[in-house]
Amino acid sequence: MSVIKTEVTSCRDCYKCVRHCPVKAIRVSMGHAEIVDERCIKDGRCLNICPQGAKVVRKDVEKAIALLKNKEKVVVSLAPSFVAAFPEISPGQLVSGLKRLGFQEIRETAEGAEWVALEHALLVQEKKGPFISSSCPAINALIYTYYPQYIDYLAPVVSPMIAHARILRKEHFSQEIGVVFIGPCVAKKAEAEEEEVLGEVDVVLTFQELREWLRREKIDLASLPEEPLSQSRISWARAFPVEGGLLKSASLETDLLSVEKVVITGIDRAKRFLEEFEKESPGLKLVEMMSCEGGCIDGPMLESGLSLVERRRKVIDFAEQKLVHIESSNQQDPQSLPSLRRTFKERTIPRPVPPEEEIKKILALTGKFTPKDELNCGACGYNTCREKAIAVYQGMAEAEMCIPFMRARAESFSSFLMSVTPNGIVLLDDSLRIVEVNPAFRRMFHLEGKLVVGKRIDALMDPSIFAEVLRTHRAVIKEFHFPQYDDLYARVSVFYLEKPKLLMSVIVDLSREKEQEKKLEEIREKTIERAQQVINNQMRVAQEIASLLGETTAETKVLLNALIKILKGESAE
Repeated sequence: MSVIKTEVTSCRDCYKCVRHCPVKAIRVSMGHAEIVDERCIKDGRCLNICPQGAKVVRKDVEKAIALLKNKEKVVVSLAPSFVAAFPEISPGQLVSGLKRLGFQEIRETAEGAEWVALEHALLVQEKKGPFISSSCPAINALIYTYYPQYIDYLAPVVSPMIAHARILRKEHFSQEIGVVFIGPCVAKKAEAEEEEVLGEVDVVLTFQELREWLRREKIDLASLPEEPLSQSRISWARAFPVEGGLLKSASLETDLLSVEKVVITGIDRAKRFLEEFEKESPGLKLVEMMSCEGGCIDGPMLESGLSLVERRRKVIDFAEQKLVHIESSNQQDPQSLPSLRRTFKERTIPRPVPPEEEIKKILALTGKFTPKDELNCGACGYNTCREKAIAVYQGMAEAEMCIPFMRARAESFSSFLMSVTPNGIVLLDDSLRIVEVNPAFRRMFHLEGKLVVGKRIDALMDPSIFAEVLRTHRAVIKEFHFPQYDDLYARVSVFYLEKPKLLMSVIVDLSREKEQEKKLEEIREKTIERAQQVINNQMRVAQEIASLLGETTAETKVLLNALIKILKGESAE
């Protein structure tokens, strides 16, 4: 499963994540923004800027719980920014809470950071620079995915998380342990699954996941007693998460005016540096590069109420309080350490560049036929219209994402409908004042050439139906007769529009129908009258015929009776 995904039902055509994604690793399909995992560097910026909370991080708490059940011992590697993530409690209370969850040992990732910093220092001393620090997995992903030509400049050193995991496993070589890293970073989840370091860290949890887990278990950290962190050989590495922390930990020059070492935080600044790398790198020995502004203390999953300055102060204060100058004789023998080196592989993705003719065709879909038509407004999330057209060609965007074009088309279409419909349309505000009318409404109510916007509707008709809809927000349909407007008969439908908070009325002219109904009624009455006349005539004729038939029948009867008597030989008199 991807580290970051989109909850499609919550994603609503805003393109904000596209605008803020530094590498445009988001595909828009059917109006929904989907994370393209192989393009994503997991910097996590989209998580904090999505207004609908549609971007979510993979939850791994259940995986950690399973690890606790299946391993003899599970050790926590706690990122040094934890003091900024949990400012409301003491470090000892957090340790106590973690042990309540089932972890047997709580160690500081700064232990690994200490040796990682020294490895970088050794590289600088070897004068093979310039080197780009490799402790931030999002920066590493940026380089091996989008700037693979600079992979060889990445320091071939593991991150503090991986270094600490290797150190812990070597310490506990006699037993099978589990290692769970907890920190502010989303990219660490992806780093732990990279082929070159796979299996070093079993589970990566964010500080946010830890808080949710503690709440689920009803563990109130503030009410817990303090328990000490495990003894660690750490000098300045607790300051690793702030910008310049690696240089300080490695005892390298940290002067802001240094020409050999430079600190760059933030993906946008890192991209600008890499774009100009050939020009910027001469004379540099080490570039400390971090994806989050100000360092890991601004990680997307840190969730602290402290400002960036306060977080920085919190981390540095903790580092200074815990600072112990370790004599070289007491330090861990570097020979006993596991290897802290690694390699990086290019992971570029196909990004076909369309021919100019195809770009022109795609631009034409949104009414851009000349360079002057290209607004480059950035509403779609891309910096230029051409950049978006290329994304459409690559299957990463939709032509319909051009908001100015779609709005203009919608407005022109709605204006066209308003102008050609035979039905009258009027919009009213909550004071029942006219906001807009269409030509058909003007014709119906004899308003041609008159100023009506701003006037109350009761100047034209009974306002009661509008007042009713304004009060109830329920549609009402009624028929009205307006004799003052050429004997107008009309069906008046009134609706309440929620978002603009306006009343909309559609008025259908029924005058012709009413006239036809009147004519039909006249024809019906005349038909009934004529039918009655026919019935009366038929009854009269029937009666006259019946009278004649009665007389002839009586005469026939007399004659036939006389004939019978004659035939019987009787007297016919």
